[in-house]
This record gives sequence, structure tokens and C-alpha cells, in this order.
Amino acid sequence: MLANLTFSFWLLINVLLLVHVVHEMVLLVHALFHRKKPNPLPAAAPLPFVTVQLPLYNEKYVVERLLEAVSRLDYPRDRLEVQILDDSTDETSDLIRQFLVRPEHRATGFRHIRRPDRSGYKAGALDYGLKHARGEFIAIFDADFVPDPHFLQIALAPFRDPETGMVQTRWLHINERASILTRAQAILLNTHFSIEHLGRTHAQVFINFNGTAGIWRRRCIEAAGGWQADTLTEDLDLSFRAQMTGWKFEYLFDVGSPAELPVTFDAFRTQQFRWAKGGAECFRKNIGALWRSAATFRAKTLGSLHLLSSSVYLLVVGLLFLSPAVYYFQKTHAISGSVADLVSVIGPAVLVSLLFIFYVGDTLVSRNKWRSTLLFLPSMFVLFSITTGISLYMAFGVLEGYLGKRSPFVRTPKFGIAGNLPDRVKRGYNFKKEYSIRSLEVLALSYGCFWLMVSFYNFNLMTCSYGLMILFGFSLAVFFKERTF
Repeated sequence: MLANLTFSFWLLINVLLLVHVVHEMVLLVHALFHRKKPNPLPAAAPLPFVTVQLPLYNEKYVVERLLEAVSRLDYPRDRLEVQILDDSTDETSDLIRQFLVRPEHRATGFRHIRRPDRSGYKAGALDYGLKHARGEFIAIFDADFVPDPHFLQIALAPFRDPETGMVQTRWLHINERASILTRAQAILLNTHFSIEHLGRTHAQVFINFNGTAGIWRRRCIEAAGGWQADTLTEDLDLSFRAQMTGWKFEYLFDVGSPAELPVTFDAFRTQQFRWAKGGAECFRKNIGALWRSAATFRAKTLGSLHLLSSSVYLLVVGLLFLSPAVYYFQKTHAISGSVADLVSVIGPAVLVSLLFIFYVGDTLVSRNKWRSTLLFLPSMFVLFSITTGISLYMAFGVLEGYLGKRSPFVRTPKFGIAGNLPDRVKRGYNFKKEYSIRSLEVLALSYGCFWLMVSFYNFNLMTCSYGLMILFGFSLAVFFKERTF
């Protein structure tokens, strides 16, 4: 009875995961068979006035690097302004002022903007800046980005179509090779930008602004209702609202914008929590309007799956805790016949499909494909492990998002890639959690140890692999949160 009940829940989870995999495969097909390169603006084309917005909050380790990069943008100074939207409470503001008083920066169009308070967090800062902006187009960069000097010239080209409301570029990774953690994150993001974004673009369905490294047409922001702070992913929210009103979005796969990956497990988890909970909030807010919109049935369907993507963490938690028991029951013949055959087929099919999607997504953007291939499986084990380690925390966030429980916008700490990184991590940022689930993570770690011991006793490879992944993943959550590795 227990074995059959466990299998039934496990099967349901795998069926739902197969839906997610099929969705990703559809996007992969579109991504592989549709490619186009951007064209720069013609030399004779009049250049529009552009406002570059830099939303900052306590970014002392990376702010000067960002400002230096923005000061090198190849664009006429009489057609450009840079808004430094500074909500900082640490020495970041002093570093900004020191940068701006240097003789070489006095005539570069920088404006240091301080708000009375941090209401609305990033969305509030962007909205505040927009009210004072002069630009027809709004480019946005987070603190850890290092924009290419030719970014504006290239990324403005698609706006020759008056119906284009936003252009997004692909993220590159400054510190991809810094550690096994950053390498695993790179695979995750590479797949997002090379399979999901590219696939959605060429399938002509809803895509999203990623919060940075993109340009908005100002009229598009205003027509969609402006920046709103009622979700943790204001970028996804505005993206859907804009496209539901008829604006087109473009994605430039061949235009890269370098950025810094989180270097600690806790920083990575903080970032993923915000994205996961914000995605659930956006689903709750926009799903009704999406299906009432004039979009095609295909766009509505894929858009719904897009908004539901963070719910995968709920499936991950169920899969992690049920799979060791299912494979144990299969080995001990507590389930047999056709049921055991399904266990042998479905689990490996989902795993192989996911590995294929991640492999294609990563190799599409890799400069050294041989090196990426050699490191792929070890990196995927780390990726699956860190996904395991954050899964409980993400699941709570997703449920809160669907239930409408609000939480503050917690920034992802950036430390720069120079200097004494461990020391910076230790004394730089100790950010507060919305809540602690340490006791549950310790129990999960113990659960992994239990199945690891059982697998050795029964010589069960599948149970061993899940036990090892649970043990390693939740060890990161419990013991290595604020360490670089």
C-alpha cells in the first residue's frame, strides 16, 4: 500500500515534469532552427536621445567598474544622459561622488539621483528616474554589469520598427570559471538565454525583460502602466503587461552584456528566491489578463507555462524526497511488473531530456566547446545539487507568491572579481532572510544520509545517487551558505 501510494505521487510529479520538458523541447526546436544577427544603425540614421538608468543599492565593490564602463559608451554626449539611481546607505554614495568630481567625468552626462526613501525598491527607483528622464529610450544596467562600448549603437537598431517596445541582450559571465558554483550557474543562465529566450522570440510568443542589459521605448513603459512594485520581479510583470497591449519585444542573441555571477551559495539562493517568488506573484497577477488578451492561443499557452516556470521547484521537492523510496521499492520488489517498468523508463527519460536541453543550451554559447563538454557532467551534478539545496527555500517562496504574501526586495550581493574575495564576503554583506528553514534543511540532510546508507546495504545505484545529491545539496545550504567554493 505504502509503495503504491508513493509511486502514484512520484508518477504524477514526473508527468508534470514531462510537460515542462516538452515545453523546453519546443523552445529548443525554435531556437536551433531560427537565427538572425543584429544590424547596427545606418550611419545616416538620426540618433535618438537615450537615458541610461543605473539602479544601485549598497554596491561599493562594483559601482566604480560600472560607472567606468558606462562612461565609455560610444554614443554622442549631447544625445545621452546617465541616471545613477542611488538608494545606498553605505559608502557607495561617497564612491559615486568621488567618481563624478574627477575632471574626465564632469561633462559625461551623469546625474546622481537620491530619493527621499527606498519605497518600491528597484521598481520605485526606476519609476522615480523615469519621471525625471529626458530620453526617448531607456537603457538599464544593474550594478554588476560591464556594458560594451558599442551596446547602444547595436541594441537600438530593432527600434526602427515603431511597434518594438523593448530589446533584451544576452548575459555573459565575467567570473564563470571562478568556481564550480559559478560554472553551474553559467549553464543554467546559458540555457535560459540560448534556448528559452531565443526559442520564445522565434516562436513569436511572450518573452521577458531580464531586469538589466536591455533598452525600453519610453512610450511602451508608460502605455503598459509603468513600473509597479507589487511583485518581486517587476521586469517580468511589466514585460507581460506591455506585450498584452500589443508591443513587440526583440532579443539579440549575438549581443552579449558581461555580468558577475553570485559567488556564494547564499547569494545565489537569494537571487533565485526573488525570481521564483516573483514569478509566482506575476502568475497570480497576470494570468487572467493574459487569457483575456488578444494574443494567439499558442502565445497564451506558452506564456502561461512561462509564468508557471518557478513552480518547477515544487516538483523538484517532491521528486527528491520520493525518488529514493521509489527506487528502493523497485529494487526490493515491493512494486513489480508494469509499475516497475514505468519506474525504469520515466525517471531516466526525464533526466536524459534535461541533460540534453542543458547541454545544447550551454554549447550554443560556449567559446570552447571541448572544454565545456568535458566539464559538463561534473558541472551538472553540481547544478542539480545546488538546485536540491535551495529547493525547500524556493518552494516556500513559490507558495507565498501564489498566496499573495508580500516580502521585501532583497538584493543579490556583488563582490567584484578583484581583491580579497573571501574577506569581502565575510565583512561585506550580512543580509537578513525573510525566514529561516534551517531545521527543515537539517532534516533533509539527514534524510539524504539515511538513503545513502540504505543504498549501500542494498547495492542500489539510483537510490545512492539521489541520497548523495540530497546530502551534498543540503550540506551546502546548512554548512557553506556564506563561503566561496
